[in-house]
Amino acid sequence: MKKSWMAQSILSARLALMVGFIVILSAARSPANSSSDEQLIPENMPANEIIQRALTDSLYYEFDKWFAVFEKNIRRLENSPDTLKTKMGLMKYHFYFSGLLGELCHTLAFTSRYKIQEIVDRFIHHSNRAKELAKEILDTPDLTLSQQAQANLYLGGAEGYIGIFEYGEGNLFKALVNGFSADTHLEKAISLDPSQIDAHFGLGIYRYGNSRLGGFGNFIMQSGRDLRQVGLDHIERAIREKAPSKPLALKTLAWFYISEQFNPKNSNIPPGKPLSATVSRSKAFKFMEELETEYFKNPPYTNFIGNKELAMMQALQYVLDGNYTSAKIKFEKVLEVAEDLKNRGFAINTQLTDSVKAGIQFCELMLLRPEKNDAPGHKSACLKVNEQLEFLKSGGAMVEYDAKKIRSELHGVFAGKLDALYNDMNC
Repeated sequence: MKKSWMAQSILSARLALMVGFIVILSAARSPANSSSDEQLIPENMPANEIIQRALTDSLYYEFDKWFAVFEKNIRRLENSPDTLKTKMGLMKYHFYFSGLLGELCHTLAFTSRYKIQEIVDRFIHHSNRAKELAKEILDTPDLTLSQQAQANLYLGGAEGYIGIFEYGEGNLFKALVNGFSADTHLEKAISLDPSQIDAHFGLGIYRYGNSRLGGFGNFIMQSGRDLRQVGLDHIERAIREKAPSKPLALKTLAWFYISEQFNPKNSNIPPGKPLSATVSRSKAFKFMEELETEYFKNPPYTNFIGNKELAMMQALQYVLDGNYTSAKIKFEKVLEVAEDLKNRGFAINTQLTDSVKAGIQFCELMLLRPEKNDAPGHKSACLKVNEQLEFLKSGGAMVEYDAKKIRSELHGVFAGKLDALYNDMNC
């Protein structure tokens, strides 16, 4: 298969760091729904179509049927003759299984503090199997350039997943070793076969993520260089060339450009220059609109009421813009989708709903404008704003985020706006 899905191969290995996994597969949706959905998948569907549809369906929170398909194909291949073709197929399906687990962990808003060991073990099993198979394939003589490129791509992707897990577990050395190796193998995949465009997605996340968080990791991995724009360009290329990972690339790139708007490192960049607030805002809207138009205007599932990840990004962008009415609407949409998913059996992290409710309250506070002659109303508003400021100062968060640096910057955005409101109201 010329084009393959990186499926967030190093997805936020040092940026998102959301190492969490699903409960049991049947917990995602009811068995009745799973059975009827699986009937929609033809028995003879080609592997590349299975992969593409599974990736796209993750946007609509449709997981169970694809896990069943992957498990079925893994069993079939394990019972097949031990040939190069069999190993290639197993490598891909194990990697995709890990990729879908990663997508579901984002859906459930799992973090390094919220995980289930049994499922962690399954994730690591599939990642390690993909890594082992890729190495076995690379040891096979007389491989074509395309086969070498694919094996390097999946090897780099699996190492990226393992790096995410090790970082979340606090094993920095193992995380760095896997991350460095992932970078090498992704680069090699592109050099061997430029059509492996999904490698650009993985490299983009790696380049950007290390630079965005900086510190010791970036010093070791990239000699301390600022490769944020290089990373963003890699991801944009994957989108432009219609990589199978395009849906994930759009989500990722939109979020990265949102985060650049509150990155203190950009404070002195003139408007119109790359990574300036104006350019980053324009890019964020561009990729959010493309994501919404291409995948959410006419969703294929009648039970789909919206994508909470997109709504959350829109809410944060509106907060940055000072458009608190629109931000409140989007936060409420996140809450609505989260509640709908809970009703469908998804074990959503309660920290997500708590932080979204705090976001809604924040917007309501920012919209407070008591009349000057309304002394009781003015006093009440000041007390509410002060209460929220105290909440933030005591460690509360409007948005849960594992990476301390990003969480601190987001904290500063909300606290700064509340401080400004407090002063404007002469509290």
